[in-house]
Amino acid sequence: MPDDSIHLRPPVFDRPASKASAGTPSLAEVPVPEELLLVAQSYWPEPAGSAPMMTDLATAFAAAGAETTVLTARPNYPGNTVYDGYADGAQDSKTVDGVLIERLHTIPPAGGGMKARLIHEGVLHAGFAAAGARGRVGRHAAVLSLCPSILSVAIANRFKAPGGRHVAIVHDIQSGLAGALGMGGKAAVKAIRAMERAALNRADAIVVLSEPMRGVLEELGVTRPIHVIPPHVDADAVHPLPRPDQPPTALYSGAFARKQGLEQVLDMAGHLAELMPQARIKLRGQGGLEDELKGRARAMGLGNVIFQPLAPKDQLNEAMAEGDVHLVPQRPEGAAFAMPGKAVTILAAGRPFVSTCLPGSALATLEAQVGAFLCTPPEEPRAMAEAVAALLSDPARATAMGRRGRAWVEANATRAVALDRYARLLLGEAA
Repeated sequence: MPDDSIHLRPPVFDRPASKASAGTPSLAEVPVPEELLLVAQSYWPEPAGSAPMMTDLATAFAAAGAETTVLTARPNYPGNTVYDGYADGAQDSKTVDGVLIERLHTIPPAGGGMKARLIHEGVLHAGFAAAGARGRVGRHAAVLSLCPSILSVAIANRFKAPGGRHVAIVHDIQSGLAGALGMGGKAAVKAIRAMERAALNRADAIVVLSEPMRGVLEELGVTRPIHVIPPHVDADAVHPLPRPDQPPTALYSGAFARKQGLEQVLDMAGHLAELMPQARIKLRGQGGLEDELKGRARAMGLGNVIFQPLAPKDQLNEAMAEGDVHLVPQRPEGAAFAMPGKAVTILAAGRPFVSTCLPGSALATLEAQVGAFLCTPPEEPRAMAEAVAALLSDPARATAMGRRGRAWVEANATRAVALDRYARLLLGEAA
């Protein structure tokens, strides 16, 4: 068992080249549609969930020469209120990084229950429909939509020009998550499944993040072509850095929401205090469970747990380097219906992580392929603590895993790789 005298040696990383890997096109070399509309309820400056990935994809299309528009909500995630400076609509139409962002009013889902979510999504997507009917946003030859929400997919079909193509990106399978996490009754889940099936079967192509998600959609009755494109990251903006001078640190960064299963991390922290007293755990984020998690940590007397806000985007790379080991907890019930994009960002930063997942899940499959992180059974905090302690006490192993993860990202999950695959789908070519 490691003792208090252990000090991690700073791992040494090479700064990645600007081009992800040999044979990978640069953004300027990727043929893209002349114009693109992205319909998504989350976008910059929201720092967690699907927003960072969709923001990066939209700005990549713009950088490659596509006239890019985003139809989205006034930013509110992962908190419960619209961000300062946006509530009055003063920033409802604004160009940022070459992307025209058109924002609509919504009512953030305080509390996270099914009713609050339905109000949030219903108000927002009624606004999307009105924006199309009034000509604020016109029809486009290339349309991307993002689920969540499935309503974004349904609305996006209305924005497709005759002869155009609509590609639906499914980050969360909402009916599966709702049923697995007990959000709504059987009738509500059945209605969402019917809506998913109808909306997705009107798209020209569908993108999911993992093979298990493809299987779920096929079982749902989706018959349109389904392509697996993993989450991507700007691998130039997020890259390996030496660790700062600090105690051994495990880091979670993201939303404090029910599907993350963060209760497991607090239970794990108690075991880690026994295994490695000098280690600490940073929980960075915000969301509906923040007060509950902080209260539980106080009640458990977890002196090794530190709560912090999410790092600003321009400090993300340095913030990622503060985790010697990262944490990717998941509720086991929902693992087949979503894949955490944060996993790819962690790999791009050259750090290993410990995830809670079941055999056959998306992360378990990726772990077997890449060998860049460790999987432990859900709801077994002792096993999670042992895995974290094993990596914290063996810097050479952690560094080797980080290098494998970075190499996988460069070959499979850079913005140029993702842009090329999405552009091919939108142009009617094989991805």
